[in-house]
Amino acid sequence: MNSVLSVDTYHGKQIEDPYRNLEDLEDSTVIKWLKEEGKSAFSTLEKIPGRQKLINKQSSYTKKNEASFGIIKYSSNGKFFYTKGNSNEKASKIFYRENLNSKEIFIYDSKDYSDKDDYSISYLKPDWKGDRIVIGLSKKGEETSDIIVLDVITKKILPGIIKDCLTSFAGVHWLSDNTGFIYLYSVNNDPKSDQYWMDMQSVLYKLGSDPNKKNIVFSKKNNKKLGLLSADFPLVYNYDSKDGYLFAVVGGSDSTYDIYFKREEDILNKNISWELLARKEDKIKRFRINRDNQLIYLTTKNAPNTQLCITPMSNINFESPKILVKEKKESTITKFHITKVGLYFTVQKNGIEEKLYKLDKGKEVEIKLPREDVADINIQSQSIEQNFLKISTWGHLSSAIHYIYNFNTEKFEIEPIIPVKEYSDFSNLKIKNLEIPSHDGVLVPITIIYKKDMIKDGENPTLFYGYGSYGSASGVSFNPSFLTWVVEGGVLVYSYVRGGGQKGEAWHKDGYKTTKPNTWKDMIATTEYLIKEGYTSSEKTAIWGSSAGGILAGRAMTERPDLYKAVILTSPALNMLRSEVQPNGQNSIKEFGTVEIKEEFEALLEMDSYHQIQKGIEYPATLVTGGMKDGRVAIWDPAKFVAKLREYNKEDNPILFAVKFDEGHAGTGASKTGYYEVYANTFAFALWQMGYEEYQPKL
Repeated sequence: MNSVLSVDTYHGKQIEDPYRNLEDLEDSTVIKWLKEEGKSAFSTLEKIPGRQKLINKQSSYTKKNEASFGIIKYSSNGKFFYTKGNSNEKASKIFYRENLNSKEIFIYDSKDYSDKDDYSISYLKPDWKGDRIVIGLSKKGEETSDIIVLDVITKKILPGIIKDCLTSFAGVHWLSDNTGFIYLYSVNNDPKSDQYWMDMQSVLYKLGSDPNKKNIVFSKKNNKKLGLLSADFPLVYNYDSKDGYLFAVVGGSDSTYDIYFKREEDILNKNISWELLARKEDKIKRFRINRDNQLIYLTTKNAPNTQLCITPMSNINFESPKILVKEKKESTITKFHITKVGLYFTVQKNGIEEKLYKLDKGKEVEIKLPREDVADINIQSQSIEQNFLKISTWGHLSSAIHYIYNFNTEKFEIEPIIPVKEYSDFSNLKIKNLEIPSHDGVLVPITIIYKKDMIKDGENPTLFYGYGSYGSASGVSFNPSFLTWVVEGGVLVYSYVRGGGQKGEAWHKDGYKTTKPNTWKDMIATTEYLIKEGYTSSEKTAIWGSSAGGILAGRAMTERPDLYKAVILTSPALNMLRSEVQPNGQNSIKEFGTVEIKEEFEALLEMDSYHQIQKGIEYPATLVTGGMKDGRVAIWDPAKFVAKLREYNKEDNPILFAVKFDEGHAGTGASKTGYYEVYANTFAFALWQMGYEEYQPKL
């Protein structure tokens, strides 16, 4: 691709941008180049001999005719709703049960929605009684949903289709009387527009009304005095039908937000404004109202590792609240739920070990979990008036098992919807959790997964994965596709780098804006540790980063190109100096910074992998993927990186740019087969570059 040099001046410093022309997605030559790149990349990947074997291996984990489950929801009166499909198909049908032990009843098939387009079920939300259910349906590669309402008893769709709903951010929240619900409406869904995801609105829809007439209850336009920005997400929640409140959250990429509230009965009264509950500076991470009209909340204010507090709604006091659970020294309080009989909460250490507790008369009582191999717990309740507690538990090598707590026996019972599944393929795998010193001596938690008979001879193919942005504490997941790398003889390493939330708020802030270099330096230190300890060598290492994890992988690659044999970048953020001009880019400012502030401009330039590519350096083989429908990382971002990397690279190492025109961010809405191909392409490409004979293509 020919370059067209552009020069920008930031705070007196000139920055050359040789491939600015690739940002013009209306240019036919750019579109032609992107199509050719995609065709060439996938043609090359499909010629790697071992690729199909990797697809088949992933598919083999699911037996023929085995049910595949997706979303599970329940109403406050105990009805269960879930999606289910067959074998390796996506869960496309909806079933419900009157209670856990009753017979399942089929109520809807997504194939009935459209004869022309392929839609998948992306969201479910029953009303409080379970009489009607909101169904979200999305096209491949698109993040917005069409919403329909199904009458559970008659199995008929109610009149009216609501378009352009963003259920992935706030979901849908039914009014307490079940006469309607509130959803987030996306005004602009064109990922090529600078107005993409701007000026969104929370809308109240009353059943039977015209869905095209928007009854806006929270937005920048309708609530001018609150000072919302166009990039803010105006989210409205109804957490419990019994507390009488609706809550409005000024959302986005921040980890804490401004929060407002209204009595639900006043939602349509324009003379009653949203009342301030908390400022962003109050650092509230999660909150609920109890039966005594008290606000129970999780906060990092004066407690970087979080503490659980309580204050009356009649006299809110965030400066000196009553502390229910004090901050932990080496772990963080992550979640809590309120039931009729008490409050339950989880405590996590390093993002890889989690425990469950009950607050009993002011004392923290640990609840014995039904299994030992638990790295992560999700807890759910139905209502402050219900004795219902559900937990989902899993680990890197242990699949999710869902349990219901029996308050009479004080023991957990397996939820009888999803059968417990054993994976014999992973019985020979082993996990090691430890902390390793980074460049500045700070200890970074990592997880190493390998075969029990693995030998430390420096020859093991090793794949490094990390993220490290937005204070995200997620890291543990049971992912059979990822484990295929280990089954095939590799070593898999997760590094919980700074910028994430595995060690609390301070861990996030130590990989944020001007401190962002710690994110990729932690990964570099992780790689050096595995090499030093004899697991692998620089000829047998690969690194994988996705979305904001592209900063981590891209900068580890450009700072230490000698350390990796292959690099895989999925919908990656690589041109951070131009991040705020991308669709949804204004939200990125909150996490990464703006070029308008000198110190933040310098930080963005430092984390910009595109601008860090230097002439005459040998960079490793690189596989970059992206989708034309991506509104989070515009396709031109990785495109510029690919073009410059090819031009500047000292050696002729393969650089593939796998573009898909029908996909969005990181394969949003992909089929099961498409999902398997993502991992097969990644593994096959890495093993090809590492020199393994069965992965050498005949090009």
